[in-house]
Amino acid sequence: MTTLSELHAAAERKAAAAEAIVAKEQAALEADLAFAREHKQAMGAGYWQSLHRAKLQAKIARALANTYAEVLNEIGTGQ
Repeated sequence: MTTLSELHAAAERKAAAAEAIVAKEQAALEADLAFAREHKQAMGAGYWQSLHRAKLQAKIARALANTYAEVLNEIGTGQ
């Protein structure tokens, strides 16, 4: 059976991975915007969607990890 500590550790790993994806998407978007500005081009209407989706996933993953941490502290097995 999986313990709450293991769930918390897994949630922390998922949150870190999601946050890394946000950083990657942010960098890609900034590069695309810089290229578009340099070449006087417009970006398509959905250019921000991948970054927005990644940010939402990272927020959810971080919230889950924080919730596990709060529960662990509340039941007295916090790290």
